[in-house]
Amino acid sequence: RVARNFQLRVTLKQDRRRETFDGFQRDDHDKIASFVKQHYSLALETVEVGVKGWNWGSTDVRGGDLAFLVSNRTIFEVPLARIANSNIVGKTEVTLEFAPQAGAPSVQGKNKGRAPAHDDLVEMRLFVPGPRARGSDEEQSEAEDNDVTAAQAFHDMIKEKAEIGQVIGEGIVTFSEILVQTPRGRYDIDMFPSFLRLRGKTYDYKVLYSSVTRIFLLPKPDEIHVQLVVGLDPPIRQGQTQYPYLVLNFSREEELDIELNIDQETIDSKYEGKLQKKYDLPTYRVVSEVFRGLSGRKMIAPGSFASRDNQHGIKANMKAVTGELYFLEKSLIFVAKQPTVIDYADIHQIVFSR
Repeated sequence: RVARNFQLRVTLKQDRRRETFDGFQRDDHDKIASFVKQHYSLALETVEVGVKGWNWGSTDVRGGDLAFLVSNRTIFEVPLARIANSNIVGKTEVTLEFAPQAGAPSVQGKNKGRAPAHDDLVEMRLFVPGPRARGSDEEQSEAEDNDVTAAQAFHDMIKEKAEIGQVIGEGIVTFSEILVQTPRGRYDIDMFPSFLRLRGKTYDYKVLYSSVTRIFLLPKPDEIHVQLVVGLDPPIRQGQTQYPYLVLNFSREEELDIELNIDQETIDSKYEGKLQKKYDLPTYRVVSEVFRGLSGRKMIAPGSFASRDNQHGIKANMKAVTGELYFLEKSLIFVAKQPTVIDYADIHQIVFSR
């Protein structure tokens, strides 16, 4: 029983893919049961759906779904494949973030300001109180010794079942302890063929290369640091906060010697020589070139503009926020905690005051 009449769910053996068909009437049950029995030698199971409307209950992983149960009846289900990230807040709250539906319109760039064509679930917060309640007595005592809460156990289970912490396929390279200004913290960056993963102490993020819009490599005016700014659409989320840009900070002096986990033939054929098998360069050069090669995006660097101190960036304020302003060939970028990019084609008036 679903919102409108009845639904038939078919699960396929090979890849456990699930297909659903709506619009059946109550009278169709016996016909379908007979058909399934005759052609597939299977019994048609009836699932009773909970309609109590409670917002507390238990969870269970059923095949490829996370089911929310009240009185042993399913209230709703969430496909594990849709869960893009799981974060634990405090000791009792777990936040599940969901990947945008295929074909969902962007809220940035060309579609900025337009209403989306449909509603899309992007986040769910679950309150999971108490100590860990699953497993044997030995596991429970071990969990108590390690101070593992029920929320932590649920968070770990989601990461495992939704394959957030695991990745299919081998990583190409890992950059350790990279200082990230936005979102703030030190992260390990795992680079894979189709996406990258930011692994921090509290939050993990998965970023598809297809969501990378622009890459800026900008030297700071202090002559000591270099910033790598990566534009994202859709942006990554942390609670209610969206981060449309990643801002990575590097020291000019720091160098890195690495070898990519990828053969030369693939580099020449798939990446058209944009990557190298080995790097022995300043860290900012290595990271930026790997970002550029894997994402396929052009690297944007400062143009001919130079300040009176012969620097590409100048200190500037946007309202109360202090940052660096760069005049590039086709746009200007103000780099702060939340960078702002303005194309010259969009500027229609410039006012000098004082």
